[in-house]
Amino acid sequence: MCIMISNELTNYPVIFIHGIAGTLKDWESTIKQISSDQYFDIRYLEKNKVYNNYYGEKVKQWFWNASYYTNSILEESINGNLGLYALRLKNIINLIKQITGHQKFVIIAHSMGGLVARKYMTLSQSNWDSVHKLLTVATPNLGIAISIDLIQQLRDLKRNSKFIEKLTKKWEEFYKNSDYKKWGVIGGINTKAGYSTKNDPNATDSAGIGYVEISSSIPYDEWKDAIDENIEKESFDTTNFGFRLAVKANHVEILENEGTIRGINWARTF
Repeated sequence: MCIMISNELTNYPVIFIHGIAGTLKDWESTIKQISSDQYFDIRYLEKNKVYNNYYGEKVKQWFWNASYYTNSILEESINGNLGLYALRLKNIINLIKQITGHQKFVIIAHSMGGLVARKYMTLSQSNWDSVHKLLTVATPNLGIAISIDLIQQLRDLKRNSKFIEKLTKKWEEFYKNSDYKKWGVIGGINTKAGYSTKNDPNATDSAGIGYVEISSSIPYDEWKDAIDENIEKESFDTTNFGFRLAVKANHVEILENEGTIRGINWARTF
C-alpha cells in the first residue's frame, strides 16, 4: 500500500452527485458526517434553469448536493440520457463557480452519477482542469452486464454501449496527459448476498440483475489487487488511480461506508 503524501485539505467546493433514480437525499447523511458546516442543494429544473437554496450565508467550506434530474419523471423517461445529464451538470457547476468564486472543485459521485461526472470532465479541457479530484463510488465504469433497453439512460449503461466506449476512449486521452492521478474509485461486494471477496470479477454490490460488478467499479483489472486480503484496505497512487478501495457493502450501504468517508477525505486533499 502506498502512503498518502499530503493530508492538507483544500478549500475547493465539494459537489455530491447521485446515481440513477437517485435524489438529493442519497448523500445527505454522508455530508453531515464529514462536515458541521451548512450544505446547499442545487438541481437542474428546465431550459437551463438551475435551482439552489444559497441565500448569501457566510461559508467556510462549500458542500453542494446536486441533481441533474428535473422534477418530471415522464421527461426523464423519454428524453433522459447520460450525455444530456453531463450538459445539465455543466450548467449546475457553472452556477456553483459563479456563487463561490472558485474555479476548481471536487466531485463525489455515486453509481451512474460517476459516469455523468466523467462525461462532463471530457467535454472540454477546461472542464477537465476544473476538477481537482473525482471519486466514483459503485460506478459502472465498464457498464453493467444486463440492462433493460426501456429508456436511453439504461441503454447507455449497458456493457460495451456506444456511450461507454466513447467515454472510455476520451477519458484515457485526457487522463494520460494529466499532471496527477485525480481519479479515485470505490467498489462494493455484497457478501450478505453470498458473493465472495476472492477472485470473482462478477461479484456485485447487491443480489439483483443490473447491479455493479467489482470489475466495473474498479476497472483496468485493478479490482484483483483490491479484493481478497486487501478488501477494505485503501491504496494510493496505483497504476491507474489516485485512490482505490473495495469494501463489503451493497449498492446503498456504500454511500455511508467508512471507506467512502476515507475516499472523500482523499479527494479533498492536495
